[in-house]
Amino acid sequence: MACGKKQTVHWLFSIIYLANQETPVPNIEIASMDFTVLNITQTRLSANWDLLIRVPSDLPNVFICLQGDIQASVFYKNINLVTSSGQRYNDLKSCSPQQLRVSASISEEDIGGLIGKNIIKDINEKREVKFGSQLFLTDCRKGTTGVLSYVCDETTLRFEPGSETKATKFGNNPTCTKF
Repeated sequence: MACGKKQTVHWLFSIIYLANQETPVPNIEIASMDFTVLNITQTRLSANWDLLIRVPSDLPNVFICLQGDIQASVFYKNINLVTSSGQRYNDLKSCSPQQLRVSASISEEDIGGLIGKNIIKDINEKREVKFGSQLFLTDCRKGTTGVLSYVCDETTLRFEPGSETKATKFGNNPTCTKF
Protein backbone atom coordinates (compact mmCIF):
# COMPACT_ATOMS: atom_id res chain seq x y z
CA MET A 1 0.00 0.00 0.00
CA ALA A 2 1.49 3.33 -1.02
CA CYS A 3 1.42 6.31 1.26
CA GLY A 4 -1.02 9.10 0.52
CA LYS A 5 0.34 12.44 -0.72
CA LYS A 6 0.25 14.01 2.76
CA GLN A 7 1.86 10.92 4.30
CA THR A 8 4.53 10.81 1.56
CA VAL A 9 5.48 14.44 2.23
CA HIS A 10 5.61 13.70 5.97
CA TRP A 11 7.72 10.59 5.33
CA LEU A 12 10.14 12.50 3.06
CA PHE A 13 10.37 15.33 5.59
CA SER A 14 11.12 12.76 8.31
CA ILE A 15 13.95 11.25 6.24
CA ILE A 16 15.49 14.67 5.54
CA TYR A 17 15.10 15.70 9.18
CA LEU A 18 16.68 12.45 10.35
CA ALA A 19 19.64 13.04 8.06
CA ASN A 20 20.26 16.44 9.65
CA GLN A 21 19.76 15.65 13.34
CA GLU A 22 18.62 13.01 15.77
CA THR A 23 14.84 12.85 15.89
CA PRO A 24 13.10 11.57 19.01
CA VAL A 25 11.72 8.11 18.35
CA PRO A 26 7.92 7.97 18.78
CA ASN A 27 6.41 5.91 21.58
CA ILE A 28 4.66 2.59 21.05
CA GLU A 29 2.07 1.00 23.33
CA ILE A 30 1.07 -2.38 24.64
CA ALA A 31 -2.31 -3.14 23.06
CA SER A 32 -2.76 -6.31 25.08
CA MET A 33 -0.94 -8.64 27.45
CA ASP A 34 -2.17 -12.08 28.43
CA PHE A 35 -0.78 -14.14 31.29
CA THR A 36 -1.60 -17.83 31.54
CA VAL A 37 -0.64 -19.79 34.66
CA LEU A 38 0.49 -23.27 33.68
CA ASN A 39 1.30 -24.54 37.16
CA ILE A 40 1.07 -22.92 40.58
CA THR A 41 2.02 -24.16 44.06
CA GLN A 42 2.65 -22.28 47.31
CA THR A 43 6.20 -21.40 46.24
CA ARG A 44 6.51 -22.03 42.49
CA LEU A 45 4.88 -20.70 39.35
CA SER A 46 5.18 -21.40 35.64
CA ALA A 47 3.42 -19.20 33.10
CA ASN A 48 3.20 -17.90 29.54
CA TRP A 49 3.05 -14.23 28.52
CA ASP A 50 1.68 -13.00 25.23
CA LEU A 51 2.24 -9.31 24.40
CA LEU A 52 0.68 -7.44 21.50
CA ILE A 53 2.29 -4.08 20.82
CA ARG A 54 0.86 -1.30 18.66
CA VAL A 55 3.42 0.25 16.33
CA PRO A 56 2.42 3.75 15.10
CA SER A 57 2.50 4.63 11.41
CA ASP A 58 5.66 6.76 11.67
CA LEU A 59 7.88 3.94 13.04
CA PRO A 60 8.01 1.29 10.29
CA ASN A 61 10.60 1.98 7.58
CA VAL A 62 11.97 5.14 9.22
CA PHE A 63 12.94 3.70 12.61
CA ILE A 64 11.99 0.01 12.63
CA CYS A 65 12.89 -2.33 9.77
CA LEU A 66 9.97 -3.64 7.74
CA GLN A 67 11.38 -7.11 8.46
CA GLY A 68 13.34 -7.74 11.64
CA ASP A 69 13.34 -9.17 15.12
CA ILE A 70 11.43 -8.37 18.29
CA GLN A 71 12.32 -9.46 21.80
CA ALA A 72 10.64 -8.72 25.14
CA SER A 73 11.59 -8.89 28.81
CA VAL A 74 8.98 -9.10 31.59
CA PHE A 75 9.65 -7.69 35.08
CA TYR A 76 8.01 -8.01 38.47
CA LYS A 77 8.92 -5.17 40.84
CA ASN A 78 11.98 -4.34 38.68
CA ILE A 79 13.28 -7.92 38.71
CA ASN A 80 13.63 -9.54 35.30
CA LEU A 81 11.54 -12.71 35.19
CA VAL A 82 12.01 -13.74 31.57
CA THR A 83 13.38 -12.53 28.26
CA SER A 84 11.82 -14.04 25.17
CA SER A 85 13.90 -15.45 22.39
CA GLY A 86 14.26 -13.17 19.36
CA GLN A 87 11.10 -13.56 17.30
CA ARG A 88 11.03 -12.69 13.62
CA TYR A 89 8.43 -10.33 12.17
CA ASN A 90 7.81 -9.82 8.46
CA ASP A 91 5.95 -7.54 6.13
CA LEU A 92 5.41 -4.41 8.20
CA LYS A 93 3.88 -1.74 5.99
CA SER A 94 5.22 1.79 5.58
CA CYS A 95 2.93 4.61 6.72
CA SER A 96 0.56 2.24 8.48
CA PRO A 97 0.03 1.51 12.17
CA GLN A 98 0.42 -2.19 12.95
CA GLN A 99 0.58 -4.73 15.72
CA LEU A 100 3.38 -7.14 16.59
CA ARG A 101 3.08 -10.16 18.88
CA VAL A 102 5.82 -11.56 21.12
CA SER A 103 5.54 -14.47 23.56
CA ALA A 104 7.62 -15.74 26.49
CA SER A 105 7.41 -18.70 28.84
CA ILE A 106 8.78 -19.09 32.31
CA SER A 107 9.32 -22.36 34.13
CA GLU A 108 8.86 -23.19 37.81
CA GLU A 109 12.62 -23.26 38.27
CA ASP A 110 12.89 -19.67 37.03
CA ILE A 111 10.26 -18.15 39.31
CA GLY A 112 10.57 -19.73 42.73
CA GLY A 113 11.52 -18.28 46.10
CA LEU A 114 10.37 -14.90 47.36
CA ILE A 115 9.52 -13.45 43.92
CA GLY A 116 7.32 -16.45 43.13
CA LYS A 117 5.65 -16.20 46.55
CA ASN A 118 4.92 -12.47 46.03
CA ILE A 119 3.40 -13.05 42.59
CA ILE A 120 1.31 -15.93 43.95
CA LYS A 121 0.19 -13.71 46.86
CA ASP A 122 -0.89 -10.97 44.38
CA ILE A 123 -2.81 -13.56 42.36
CA ASN A 124 -4.55 -15.10 45.38
CA GLU A 125 -5.28 -11.92 47.36
CA LYS A 126 -5.73 -9.18 44.76
CA ARG A 127 -6.75 -11.27 41.73
CA GLU A 128 -4.36 -9.11 39.74
CA VAL A 129 -0.64 -8.70 39.22
CA LYS A 130 1.46 -5.91 37.69
CA PHE A 131 4.34 -6.52 35.31
CA GLY A 132 6.78 -4.15 33.67
CA SER A 133 8.32 -4.87 30.29
CA GLN A 134 11.05 -3.89 27.89
CA LEU A 135 10.96 -4.33 24.13
CA PHE A 136 13.80 -4.60 21.64
CA LEU A 137 13.15 -4.05 17.91
CA THR A 138 15.50 -4.03 14.93
CA ASP A 139 16.73 -0.44 14.34
CA CYS A 140 16.67 0.79 10.73
CA ARG A 141 17.76 4.39 11.16
CA LYS A 142 20.43 5.40 8.70
CA GLY A 143 23.92 4.95 10.12
CA THR A 144 22.78 2.77 13.02
CA THR A 145 22.95 -0.92 13.78
CA GLY A 146 21.41 -2.93 16.52
CA VAL A 147 18.09 -2.44 18.25
CA LEU A 148 15.70 0.21 19.47
CA SER A 149 15.15 -0.42 23.19
CA TYR A 150 11.89 0.53 24.86
CA VAL A 151 10.84 0.49 28.51
CA CYS A 152 7.09 0.20 29.14
CA ASP A 153 4.81 1.41 31.90
CA GLU A 154 3.56 -1.32 34.22
CA THR A 155 0.73 -3.43 32.87
CA THR A 156 -2.00 -4.50 35.29
CA LEU A 157 -3.22 -8.01 34.57
CA ARG A 158 -6.53 -8.98 36.15
CA PHE A 159 -7.74 -12.56 36.42
CA GLU A 160 -10.99 -13.34 34.68
CA PRO A 161 -13.92 -14.08 37.03
CA GLY A 162 -13.85 -17.73 38.06
CA SER A 163 -10.43 -18.29 36.48
CA GLU A 164 -7.34 -19.24 38.42
CA THR A 165 -5.16 -19.43 35.32
CA LYS A 166 -5.98 -16.67 32.81
CA ALA A 167 -5.32 -12.95 33.29
CA THR A 168 -5.58 -10.13 30.74
CA LYS A 169 -4.56 -6.48 30.57
CA PHE A 170 -6.79 -4.18 32.56
CA GLY A 171 -7.01 -0.39 32.19
CA ASN A 172 -5.29 1.96 29.78
CA ASN A 173 -2.71 0.80 27.27
CA PRO A 174 0.76 1.16 28.80
CA THR A 175 3.13 3.41 26.86
CA CYS A 176 6.60 2.22 25.84
CA THR A 177 9.30 4.88 25.53
CA LYS A 178 12.68 4.54 23.81
CA PHE A 179 15.64 4.53 26.20
